[in-house]
Amino acid sequence: MTMTDNDLRDLLARDASEARGAGVTLADVDRRVRRIRRRRGAAGAVLAAGLAAAAMVATAPRTVTITPADGSDPAAAMAGPSLTPGVSYLAGQRVFLEKEIEMGGRVLRFPYTGISTSVNVQVDCREPSYAFVWLNGRLETQGVCGVQRDQVDHLISWIDESGGDLRGDNEVDVALVPVQRAAADRDPGTPIPALGEHEAERVVGETGEYRTGGRVTIREAWLLAVAPTPVNCDRDIVIHKPNGQEILSSACDQPSEKPPSPQG
Repeated sequence: MTMTDNDLRDLLARDASEARGAGVTLADVDRRVRRIRRRRGAAGAVLAAGLAAAAMVATAPRTVTITPADGSDPAAAMAGPSLTPGVSYLAGQRVFLEKEIEMGGRVLRFPYTGISTSVNVQVDCREPSYAFVWLNGRLETQGVCGVQRDQVDHLISWIDESGGDLRGDNEVDVALVPVQRAAADRDPGTPIPALGEHEAERVVGETGEYRTGGRVTIREAWLLAVAPTPVNCDRDIVIHKPNGQEILSSACDQPSEKPPSPQG
């Protein structure tokens, strides 16, 4: 209860206690009520302004200011983000070929007929090995296969992302060799750098045939999406128009340099 409320109550009480006199008029009550409302309204406005300022501080976006050049179209400054294409491939469920591998130190050929534009080749090894995979005569992938010194069972799984069309007849070649053959004189457990085509053929030839165990699985793979990827979209944009008006834009900041090319 505020002092203003008490004042109004005192005014009415005094009038009731006086036996004579003009008493409290309707105008007196109206003036007191209006005064109470003005004071409460002013206090509420100050409180609301304080809360709004606190909310703005808490939620204010990181911004970069772009001032359009004279005569430029503000709509052009609000254009959408720069886009770079993103390509993804997905292995399907349809299996074109699944064969056991019983011989290492030899290039084994697995012809297949595909109905998809891409292909997924998987090689599973039952003994610690190093695998090479060719597609239509081109060495495409290689690496350790089976349970290695890290006690992890490594699976070779490769998807062709060249963008070509592999529907029809194709050939997958697979060769397994002992890990030590591919590692040469490197310490056990150290990473093995990728070998070139001629080096891979030499290692396989020098190994010679031996009994081992594994499996090759060739299945369908498809282009999943060609999706535009925004570049440098981590900030909001505040555009200052020549007339002083500010516009908060959802456009991305323009990249200052080309994004780094993927390594691999």
